[in-house]
Amino acid sequence: MTTNNTTTQLPTGTWTLDPTATTITVSAKKLGLFTIPATLTVVSGTIDIDDDHQVTNVDIVADASSYTSRNPKRNEHVTGADFLDADAHPTIVFRAGNVTSSDNGLTSNGTVTIKGQTAPVNVTVSNVDVGGATGSFVATATVDRNTIGVDKMPALVIGRHLDITVNATAEKNP
Repeated sequence: MTTNNTTTQLPTGTWTLDPTATTITVSAKKLGLFTIPATLTVVSGTIDIDDDHQVTNVDIVADASSYTSRNPKRNEHVTGADFLDADAHPTIVFRAGNVTSSDNGLTSNGTVTIKGQTAPVNVTVSNVDVGGATGSFVATATVDRNTIGVDKMPALVIGRHLDITVNATAEKNP
């Protein structure tokens, strides 16, 4: 695999996400009209790159109780039992396998696990930038919230699909 717009190969090894420089944004439509953005805090993450310079595994763990929008009542409701049930399921886990090049850029089939339920997601990776022992990328996916048990509100009120964007910064392990 190469980085976007360049032929530089990705350095092999395991890379660790920097939680202080990595953000996860989740957005959903409300009443089909308004986009409601929120963020999640990254707890940990790793990226494995094999000897052929191919990304073979990505793991990102987020704190379910860290869901933050601009509405404290919404935050409390979303982290509660009706949605994320953060007390019983404290983490949200994103996993992706081999990242490959396609006509649409870089893609991967992955999964997201929320409330103990795992659903498939198609991940698009862009803005890959690697320099020395640091790198960054943007990964996007759309999750059908009904497939992961986050379905207490009808789709008319809260859109069925959640758009997830990860802006990540990683450092190569020594």
